Amino acid sequence: MNPFRGLLVKELKIMKSHFYSVILTVFFAVLIGLALTHYFKEGNILPAFLFFLFFAHILFYPIFILYSLNLETKTQGWLHNPNRGSYLLSSKLVAISIYFAMSIVITIFLAIGSYYYNPNVSFYDNIPVVLPLYLLLFITCLSFYFGLWFCFYWFVYYSLKNVPILGRVRSVSLFIIVVAQMFISGLIGESDWYKQLVHMSELDLNVDWLHFNFFV
Repeated sequence: MNPFRGLLVKELKIMKSHFYSVILTVFFAVLIGLALTHYFKEGNILPAFLFFLFFAHILFYPIFILYSLNLETKTQGWLHNPNRGSYLLSSKLVAISIYFAMSIVITIFLAIGSYYYNPNVSFYDNIPVVLPLYLLLFITCLSFYFGLWFCFYWFVYYSLKNVPILGRVRSVSLFIIVVAQMFISGLIGESDWYKQLVHMSELDLNVDWLHFNFFV
């Protein structure tokens, strides 16, 4: 078997129970939204719950990458694995991407079911067709971005263990590194050359329709 394929299958099996927990949480949240919809007789509550669940996928990559990496620290699997580090990390990211796509599809089908369950609520009238597509792209990119940063901080945290002085105060050291990184990012963001670069890459998408009210 291809080494990467073997690692991918392993990651999918490891994360399977965690994925099931996420899906059960999604269905439980939908049941709560459905119950509140009937209790308050407000049809917009359930769609708003589903919209929130859709948006909550921003946390998907960070949560799953931390779950997988923390499991590696307990089992010490990476230390005894002969494969390259790029294989080990990319197999985790691909496995998370598969579960991310499955979770998104399930949430979308629940949203479609919600629409056919009560198509007359004003929530759907205020949402343009292209909005979910923009949100999906935004949520996917942002979740993946946060996941990579969490992965980086995790590696930094456990690498500090081998530094004689900093290893004893790894949490404090990591906090200082995060604050320094945010400070430097802020300085770069305020610089003229960065603002010019952002201005050059701006696209006029004419998205005035993004201003809508859920409960009108």
